[in-house]
Amino acid sequence: MPDVFDFPAALAQAQTPAAACAELLSWSEPHGFSIYAIGAAPHPDAPYPTQFMVTNWPQAWQSAYYDRQFGDRDPTLRAMKALGRPFTISDLRAGRCGFLPAAAEREVLDFAAGLGYPEGFLVPVYRANGYRGFTVLAGNAPDPGPALRARLQFLLEHAHDRLRVLVAQQLDENALLTPREVQILSLARLGQGDADIARQAAISIRTVRFHFDNARRKLAARSRSEAIAIAVEQHLLPV
Repeated sequence: MPDVFDFPAALAQAQTPAAACAELLSWSEPHGFSIYAIGAAPHPDAPYPTQFMVTNWPQAWQSAYYDRQFGDRDPTLRAMKALGRPFTISDLRAGRCGFLPAAAEREVLDFAAGLGYPEGFLVPVYRANGYRGFTVLAGNAPDPGPALRARLQFLLEHAHDRLRVLVAQQLDENALLTPREVQILSLARLGQGDADIARQAAISIRTVRFHFDNARRKLAARSRSEAIAIAVEQHLLPV
């Protein structure tokens, strides 16, 4: 097993978010964790997604998260806020996070399990100036013991900090999309039409189209679909 303290040096060689995520997976997959989600915690008054978020959750999960409004009843968000420390999905299901998930909350966990990811390890991140982030690994692994939890926490915290820098650099280098433009493009990528996007974002259809046009111009795209493709390629949207 490689020395976990070699991970920061390996991560420092990654010059893009995609490379950093690939490096993380090379360390986490041998332990049964092949899915990640890393980013800034959303403000209570701001909709998903935040501007800094990278993930390889499959499209079925991302679509369900929006279409079935999992964000309103995701017990992992509740647990991260309540605990402020790492925990696993097994901890959450067993009530070791201070509460037992209600039926509507268990539906979120059960959906992930149905996709083949019954276990997860989640680490909230706190940095200077009130910054709050989150890191998640998911997979078909047993509940990790204390030694593996410490190892995974080390990997996730370093991956979060490196990705935060790389995403910020990429946003600076490319046409910066506003959080609202990121949200609009992300919802469109999930197959939402203008009316659905307007309803979810609580804005008018005209405003939705305004944000589409702004994003398209910034990305030098000829169409909405091309704007979405460019934004995904440049890691400006959740993957």
